Amino acid sequence: MLVLRFKRKFVKTPFERTPDESPFKIFHILTEEEKRVYKKDRFVSPIFGTHVKDEVVVPIMEKSKTNMDKLDPFRIKPKMTNEERIKKYGTAYPEFDVVSGKNLSEALEDQDRKIHGEKSPAPTWSEPEEAVSPAEATPETDLGMPKDASIDDHIQKFMASEDGAEQSLDPEPEITPEEDPSNETVPPAEPEAPAEEERDAMPQEEEPAKKQAPYELPPESLFSIPPDVKTDPKESLERQKHAIDQTFEAFGVGAHVHSYTYGPTVTRFEVVLDSGVRISKVTQLQDNLKMNLSAEQIRIEAPIPGKSTVGIEVPNEVRQTVHFANLIKKDVFKNAEDPLTVALGRDIDGFTIVESIKAMPHGLIAGQTGSGKSVNINTILVSLLLKHSPEELKMILIDPKMVELSSYDELPHLLTPVITNVKAATAALKWSVDEMERRYQMFSESKVRDIVGYNDVASKALPYMVIVVDELADLMVVASQAVEESIMRLTQKARAAGIHLLVATQRPSTDVIKGTIKSNIPTRIAFSVASHIDSQTILDSAGAEKLIGKGDMLLMVNGKNKRRLQGAFVSDEDIDAVTNFIKNQRTPDYLFTADELIEKAINTFQNDELLVDVAKFVIGQGEASMNRIIKNFNIGFNRAQSIVSSLEAAGIVGENVGSKARDVLVDETEAEAIIAKLRGI
Repeated sequence: MLVLRFKRKFVKTPFERTPDESPFKIFHILTEEEKRVYKKDRFVSPIFGTHVKDEVVVPIMEKSKTNMDKLDPFRIKPKMTNEERIKKYGTAYPEFDVVSGKNLSEALEDQDRKIHGEKSPAPTWSEPEEAVSPAEATPETDLGMPKDASIDDHIQKFMASEDGAEQSLDPEPEITPEEDPSNETVPPAEPEAPAEEERDAMPQEEEPAKKQAPYELPPESLFSIPPDVKTDPKESLERQKHAIDQTFEAFGVGAHVHSYTYGPTVTRFEVVLDSGVRISKVTQLQDNLKMNLSAEQIRIEAPIPGKSTVGIEVPNEVRQTVHFANLIKKDVFKNAEDPLTVALGRDIDGFTIVESIKAMPHGLIAGQTGSGKSVNINTILVSLLLKHSPEELKMILIDPKMVELSSYDELPHLLTPVITNVKAATAALKWSVDEMERRYQMFSESKVRDIVGYNDVASKALPYMVIVVDELADLMVVASQAVEESIMRLTQKARAAGIHLLVATQRPSTDVIKGTIKSNIPTRIAFSVASHIDSQTILDSAGAEKLIGKGDMLLMVNGKNKRRLQGAFVSDEDIDAVTNFIKNQRTPDYLFTADELIEKAINTFQNDELLVDVAKFVIGQGEASMNRIIKNFNIGFNRAQSIVSSLEAAGIVGENVGSKARDVLVDETEAEAIIAKLRGI
C-alpha cells in the first residue's frame, strides 16, 4: 500500500475498488424542449392549496334517467309548487321560517304544529314520546339505503318514506282533540296560577294610569317661612358716607357722595365728580378708602352703567340672607313665560333677579371653595322643578363629589341616576351629543328650525334637557380630550335642540376652563376667587376677587353687563320637601344607568384593530409608554393616544401622570380575561 504525505497528513490510497452499496445510475439529461414542458407531480387544490392528501379523485359521471329540472336544488326531493309548499309547511317559503325549540324534538313539534295550524299545547308527558317518532323515522329511511345506491333508488325510497310519514301524521289531528279533555282535567290547580298572574299583572296595568294622572307642581307651602330680621343701618351708612367724603377731601379730589343704595350684602355709594376730575383719581384711592372704611373688601365701579356717577360698593356690617322662599312668591318669577326660568337672587337695588336658561343658553359657574357654588346650583334645580313637569324637562346631573346632588336622585325628571363616576359622566356627555344630532335630524325632516317649532307641529313634544356638571376639574383630569370635545359640540349647537349645559368648577384655571369651552358659554356666574387672574379666566375682566363670599356673586348674562347680586339660599329641608313631593307622584323612569354608560363608553372606545395587540405589548412591557407604542406599531400620535385612552377605559392601564409612562393595572390572568372580552366585543 502506497502512503502519501501531504502537509502533515497521511493519505492511504487503496488499489482495489470497494463494492457499491446501490446500483450505479446514469441520470437522463433533459433537452431544452423537455424542460419547457410542465408536469405536475402533486395535486394542488384551488381552494385548500397543498394542505390535502396527495391523491387525485376523479368523479364518475352517472347519467340519471330522472329529469333534474324537476328536483329541488339538492337533487333529492321533487320540486314542489307554491300550493304544495303552503299545504305542507304552512308557508310558500319554509326555508325562511323561524325555527323555535331547545332541541330537535321541540323544533319538529313546532314545525308539525305550524303545518296543521295548531297552537302550542300545554306540556304533557306523552308529547315528548310522540315527538321523537318522526325524528327517528327519517334516519331509519336514510340508513336503510346502501351508500352505492343510485340516485333513482334514493328518490323512490324518499317518496315512499314521505307517503308513510303522511299516513302516520294523519291520525295526529284526531289525537290532539282527545288530549284537550285530558288537559282540562289536569289544570284544576292551574286556573289558580293564571288568576294569581292576573292579580300580579293588575298593578302593572295600573302604573300607566298613574303616569297619565295629572302632574302637580310643588306648591310654595312646602318651603319653610324665613324669619324677618329688622335692622337699622342708618348710623353705619352715615358714618361710611362721612369717611368717604373725608378721604376725598384729604387727597384733594373734587368728589363727594351723592346718594347710596342699601343692598342685602353691600351698600353702593354713588360718587359725583366735579368738573375736570378724572375717574382714575378715584380708582387710585381704592386702598385708602378700604383702610378708612375698615372694610374687608371694597369694589369700585367706574362709572355705573347707565349713570353719570362712580359706584363704591362697601360690605354691610350686618349681612342679610336672601331666602329662596321669598323670591318664588314674586310675580316676576310666578308669571314668567319663558321656559326654564330660574330665580338667582337679589341685586343691590333690591330687585329679584330672574333669568331663563333658554336665553343663556349655557352657563359657567366658578368660584373658590365655600363661595356658594353648590347652593346656587341647588337654587337653579329647585326653580326648574317648581315650574316644569317630567314631560317638559329632563335632566342629567353629574356629581363627582358624590354628596352635593344626592337629594335629587330617583326623581322622574332624571334620564339617569345622579352620575358620580367620571367615566360614566364622559359617556353621558357623548350620549348628549348623539341626542343633539338625533334632534337636529328630526328638525330637518319636519322642516323646522328649533325645538319650539318642532313642538308646535309634532304630535309628541320633545322635552328640554338640562345637563349640570358640579365639578368640571375632576372630569378634565381623567378624560380631558373627550370631555372638552363633548362640551365644545354641545355649547356650539345644542341651543336650538333644547339642550342646555351648566358647568361648575372650584378651580377656574386655564387648564380646566379652556378657551374652546369658554368661548361658546356666554353666561358666566363668578363667586369670590383668590386673584384677578382667576377672575379674568371666568369673566374676561377683573372684579370677582373683590367679592366677599357666601353667595356674593357677579352675573354676566348673554348680551348684558355684569351685575352684582346676593345669591338666594335654599336649605336642605326645603330641597327634601320638594323632591319628596315629586317622588310621591311619579316613579323614576331612567333611560339608562351608570353601569350601562360605563359599558357603552368602553364599547365606543374599542374600535381600533390594534387595540388587542397594543394591550399585549403594554402588559409585556409593564408600562404604557406612548413613544414605544408609536415606534413598535409604526402609527401616529393621535391614533396611539386614542388606543391608550381605550386601554384606560378598559381598566388595563392607569391614568395620565404627565410625561411619565402609565402604569399597568392588571396581571397576566386578568389581562387574558380583558383581552378575551375585547375580542368578543
